[in-house]
Amino acid sequence: MRHAAKVRTVVAGTALLGVVLSGCSALQFRTAERDSGPVRVAVQDKAGENPTPAPPEDGLPEGMKEVSVNLGAECPVDVSLAMADDWSEGTGTDAFHSFTRGASVADRDVVAITCTQGYDESPQSVVDAKKKFAFSEQGSSVISQRTGSLAAGSYWSFHGVLGASEILAIDQKPTSMYGARIGYKTNGRLVEIGVEMRALESDTAAADEFKKMLPTVTLDDEKVPAPRFK
Repeated sequence: MRHAAKVRTVVAGTALLGVVLSGCSALQFRTAERDSGPVRVAVQDKAGENPTPAPPEDGLPEGMKEVSVNLGAECPVDVSLAMADDWSEGTGTDAFHSFTRGASVADRDVVAITCTQGYDESPQSVVDAKKKFAFSEQGSSVISQRTGSLAAGSYWSFHGVLGASEILAIDQKPTSMYGARIGYKTNGRLVEIGVEMRALESDTAAADEFKKMLPTVTLDDEKVPAPRFK
């Protein structure tokens, strides 16, 4: 009798296992290993989302390379970001670096990296002043933005549209601008650092590229967080 009971138990267990496995397409099995103790198995009703693919080891978007500039003795800060090979660096100064793409001034994409003396009381006040006066002309708007603190300052990263009357608008047409403004202390001095990327609003390919470039901006090897793009 005991033998028959054992047989029935094994058969029932096998049948139950078969039912579970037959529905495995709707279930997700997870195992967790610990330094000691048995392996644990968890079953969820629904599988989770596919994991986000791991970024390249160098952290750069595909087809881009890191470009780094130093902003000079008055602003001894290293700024870097990822850029494709089709950008050309123009003439400038230690505190002003520009990169352009396109043959015509009327529709040329621009990336500018700048540093100026800060005249506010603190890194945060530098950022607050910039936010107050940027995108202020008719037709201009901020679409997404983010603010926060860095080891030596404060930042405002953004994506917006410059109206045709904005001084930085390309060919007096609506212009997409992605970038960051940072109030930063270096060598006991307060400075304002800018990284701005501009292209005509109609150039959606450039906008897609800027969305990849802005999250790669660093100051002295510290990442400047980008906003969540809408």
